[in-house]
Amino acid sequence: MKKRCFFAALAVFFAAGLAYTVLRGGPHDFEESQCPECHAQAPVKGRHETLRMTAPIKRLCTRCHVALENYTSHPVEISPKRVSLPEDLPLAWNGKMTCSTCHDIHATPSDRLAGKFLYLRRVAGGPAFCAACHDRLGKGKEEEIPHVMMNTVHMRFEQEGSGDLLDPLSRQCLSCHDGSTGRDASVRVGRWKHDFPLVGADPRGTHPVGVSYLRARRRDMRALKPLSQLNSAVKLINGTVGCTSCHNPYSRAPGQLVMSNEGSRLCLSCHDK
Repeated sequence: MKKRCFFAALAVFFAAGLAYTVLRGGPHDFEESQCPECHAQAPVKGRHETLRMTAPIKRLCTRCHVALENYTSHPVEISPKRVSLPEDLPLAWNGKMTCSTCHDIHATPSDRLAGKFLYLRRVAGGPAFCAACHDRLGKGKEEEIPHVMMNTVHMRFEQEGSGDLLDPLSRQCLSCHDGSTGRDASVRVGRWKHDFPLVGADPRGTHPVGVSYLRARRRDMRALKPLSQLNSAVKLINGTVGCTSCHNPYSRAPGQLVMSNEGSRLCLSCHDK
């Protein structure tokens, strides 16, 4: 009996702690005087045209969420053409998908108590959230989108720990693109074989991953461009080359490259020859 009472009291204690954490004020609990910082006019319920902002919503969000500049994220400030959005994931006043399509920045404490964390408009997160829009493409044509199964739409460019393990984004890529499923934290640096030869780079169809760009350039100063001349679309992760240096899971370019490689444009972003 005493043990039962103890666990019941413990459950109440944790429930109270969770409620306090969720219901307490958050960073988006703005004062009324702050409204004009984002809203161009007072919003009127039911009148979509009154939701005009003082700047694109992405720019407003990154005033505080500056770290998002170091992420590869789902495209925003775009007009969806291939998917239909449900009513609870609204477009901005100008018909564009933006940060507030997925995130309700004015979420109430009761929303957070219901399980809507990270200000998401739905309780379900991860692939289940993405599937709200990406379960179908085109008019009635079902098409699988493998990258919907990724666990996040905000992928950060940073190295975890030390040693010669690949960066977390490349490990996530190779967890599927090595022909198997599940993450493999033991994948190490080296040359990764593509499905087709990298013409003009390596007839074996391989490319280094997880290697230092500067170290590679020191070995042949004429082969690689200085860091200052790299195209901003090519992302190095703590100075190393990763899968996402050349590929972006949200790109519409062939091979989901970060840019078109027509005329070897992508290759020549780094390589001088």
